[in-house]
Formats: sequence, structure tokens, C-alpha cells
Amino acid sequence: MRTVTFADPKVVDLLNERYVVVWNNHSQDRTAKGPQPVYTREEMAAYPEGGGGTNLYTMITSPDGVVLNVLTGFWSAGTLLDELEFCRGLTPENRATSQAARRTALRQEAAKLQTDFPEEARKRPKESATVRRMAALQLLAGCHEQNILATVQAIDEYLVSISERSRARMFV
Repeated sequence: MRTVTFADPKVVDLLNERYVVVWNNHSQDRTAKGPQPVYTREEMAAYPEGGGGTNLYTMITSPDGVVLNVLTGFWSAGTLLDELEFCRGLTPENRATSQAARRTALRQEAAKLQTDFPEEARKRPKESATVRRMAALQLLAGCHEQNILATVQAIDEYLVSISERSRARMFV
């Protein structure tokens, strides 16, 4: 994401304008399968959206530290911009209903692609941009599931505890 998504000036501008960006650079040798491969910019640009599963998290937070959403996997600049825009309207009070509506809309978009392009639906993802898009929509819908909301709440609690400990140390 660093070389493709976060290299897009529109993403950078929106992140700088509306969000607090925190970067966590995992060590390349700390994976279960050994060192992570290094990909070229072109290879990363062609990488399917949603790929990377739970090896990559993008936490979208408000400037006051409230976690609004957690995206798993790699997402293009366009998709990330859409999700950042969606998150702008999220509050702790409307998050569950907004996430449910977003999840439904993403699944409906995937189903419409399948209906509109039935011949594509029979192809393998690497053979069809339409199938890759359908898969990405389903994976993105999964980022709006209730279990993600539980993760968000756990992250919120963790960040609050870190903040409280930091404040306590400043005033000792």
C-alpha cells in the first residue's frame, strides 16, 4: 500500500486534511512463513484488492482517536478514498447501522456484477477483472461485519488505556 495507495496525492491530501496517520512497519522477517517477498511498483499496482488478508490492517480513526473502521488487506487508492469518505460520517452512535448499510450495498454491487456479467462469473479471478472486482467487494463488505466492530471497540479500549497511561506518566 505504501508504494501504490499511499503514493496517490489524493489519498495523501485527504489523510493529511482529515485524519491522524499512524504507520506501523512490521518487520519483514516476522511472518509465519518467513521473510515477506519484495514486489515492484507494477506488481503491487496489479495486486488484487483485499489481498493480504489479516496480514495488513488499515485503521481509520478520527483526529480525537476514535477508531471508525478497520480494513484488512490491500486496497487501491480509489477504494481507500471511498472508505475514508464513508468514515467521515461515522460516529459511535451510528456506526453499527451505517456499517450494516454499507455492507449490504457492497454485497448488492457484487451481486449486480454477477447478474450483469454471468459469463465472467465462471472465470477465475486472475482471468477476469470483473471477478476480481466481485471478490474485492465481498472482502470489503467483510470489513464492515459485526466482528470488525468488536475489533474496533477492542482497539478503542486499548488506545484509551495507552492514552491514560501516557497522561499518568506526564503528571508524575
